[in-house]
Parts: sequence; C-alpha cells; structure tokens
Amino acid sequence: MKIFSLILFTLNILFATAELEHVTLGNQDFSIVTEAYDIYDSKGEVMKFYKEERNNDLTFVLSLILKDKTGTCADKSTQEGAYEINGTTITLYSFWDRKGKVYDSPYGARIQQYEMLPDHTVVLRSSKVYIETARKSYDKESGMQYLFTPPKTALEKEALQAYVQSVEKEYKGVFVFGEEAKMLLDEVHEAFRRKMKSAWQGN
Repeated sequence: MKIFSLILFTLNILFATAELEHVTLGNQDFSIVTEAYDIYDSKGEVMKFYKEERNNDLTFVLSLILKDKTGTCADKSTQEGAYEINGTTITLYSFWDRKGKVYDSPYGARIQQYEMLPDHTVVLRSSKVYIETARKSYDKESGMQYLFTPPKTALEKEALQAYVQSVEKEYKGVFVFGEEAKMLLDEVHEAFRRKMKSAWQGN
C-alpha cells in the first residue's frame, strides 16, 4: 500500500531521542520525525511531518500522537495513532481511551486525510471524529448524554449541539453519529491491525 522510499536512522544533533524517516509523495520529499517525550505523568511518542525544501530546510506540515499514556498504571488515559501513505495521500488515525478511575478523559476516534497538491502544498481533505469526553455516568449535565438518549426538547437539542460544536473545535473534525461512528472506530482499529502486521513483517 505504501509506495515511498525509506531511510531510517537516529538523529544525534537536532533530536536527541528521535528517529527520521524520509518519504516521497509524488515527486516531493518529506521527513517524518518521531520523537519520544516524558513530561510530568505523560509518556509517549509524537510524529512530526516536514516538507524538505531545496535549501535543505524543513517546513512543518502536521503532527500526530503515536502513543501517549497519562496517569498511573491503574488509572490512566491513553492515545494511540497510526498513519498510512498512499500515493499523494497521507491518512492519520487516532484513538482515545481510558482505564481505571479516570472518568473525565476522552474515548473515541478520528480519521484525517491529507493530500499533496501539484504545487506540493499539503491540505486537509477530510476529518471525521467521534468523541465521548467523559464516562457516560460522570457528567449528567453535559450534552454528551444525548449521544445515548436522543434529545426531545429544544433545550436538550441545544445541549447536544453545543457539545458537538465543542468537540469539533477541540478535535478539529466533523462529528459523526450512530452507525457512522461505529464504522469510524472499526476503521481506526483496522488501521492499527495493519500497523502491527507491518511491524511484525518488518515492513
């Protein structure tokens, strides 16, 4: 599925704990830098995507959390990410979850699709998201409750709309519901399975 050239090595100067991967979309070269971080109670890895300029400068394009764990071993919020490159398209997959007594952390998924245009600029073509910002029983005043029980009154519909708008703003995507939300979650998990299979096979 991936059609690109790959060189993998450790950077010792600019990024002390980072890996650099060179990829080609169409006839444009890009660099993918994967950095590890350990900040307070959060540990993880982030991918940063850069356009390689003719003067050897790197222009930042986008980033994606590949893995993050925040909290204690028993009680923590997690985030996982994966990306796929196909021709001139790069697709980003994200999944949020929680374990233990973490009630106010998100659960859900997002898929973002970017495309490189003929002038080598990268644009966001689509972004779909489904997020539950807390456990179902945690905040009964939130409009999130109407994801599970359809709103009936005008006030309930307004509360749901306000919740959706808040999620769309924070997670930068179009909120999806019902079967479309289930399909979104399934597609993200399937992308993670492809990622694991690729890792086992050594690409």
